Amino acid sequence: MSLTLIQPLLQAITNLFVFHPVRGQHTQPSEIGMEYSDLRILAEDGVRTQAWWMPSSVGNGAFSGCSVLTFHGNGGTMADRLDWCCRLVAEGASILAVEYRGYGESEGKPSEEACRLDARAALAELRRLSGARPGPLFVHGRSLGGAVAIALAAEAEIDGLIAESTFTRVADMAALTGIPLARRLVAYRFDSLTCMDDVRAPVFLCHGTGDTLVPFAMGEALRDALLGRGAPVTFLRVEGGEHNSTWQGAGEHYWDMLRQWRQEAVRPA
Repeated sequence: MSLTLIQPLLQAITNLFVFHPVRGQHTQPSEIGMEYSDLRILAEDGVRTQAWWMPSSVGNGAFSGCSVLTFHGNGGTMADRLDWCCRLVAEGASILAVEYRGYGESEGKPSEEACRLDARAALAELRRLSGARPGPLFVHGRSLGGAVAIALAAEAEIDGLIAESTFTRVADMAALTGIPLARRLVAYRFDSLTCMDDVRAPVFLCHGTGDTLVPFAMGEALRDALLGRGAPVTFLRVEGGEHNSTWQGAGEHYWDMLRQWRQEAVRPA
């Protein structure tokens, strides 16, 4: 079979492995009392993705004046992460939560290249929205969203990167399936380990020891990639923390660590 026939097949298989799109939104920020705007962000290839802009009016929080771009994991939608967004808005941060293509009310179909294009467009939109705010700009991602955030932080000038429960590479995740040659069969890279070499902003990493989807050792590997070149990194180890609830499992310790990281690694404006 020729490469021209194999590559689309491998991409289709990889899409099934990496992306689990959910259409529509089962709730809105307004239902939990949050002010928000429902936006559509235009990427350079003409595809529009959904986003929620959730500004904060808190003037004395640890993150007051900060703007945060957040990417969720490969399942569900941004509506499933509103509890985290609500807490951070209460800490003073204004948040732009974004969808992937094919998720929520976004157009198109997801892919690694599409994630890059949409992440760049989302960052440009956040800069526009927060133009009058002099504070720091952070990029945050959880699981797959962490890989998207890391890739963006490797090429863009930002003030801080937060990645939670994130894998090293898609190939490393494929190898965990036990499928023969799985590492070679994936069509995408999502190579967070290599991207870390180009991240210049201070980094906050969080990973649970009870994560059965993305092994805790992958979080340690990302940390060690930064430590190996003397880059600033804070690593929160959550004992027993599971993949989708690590920050909840850490409780107030998570927020204490995040505030300390913001104060020490990223000085207030």
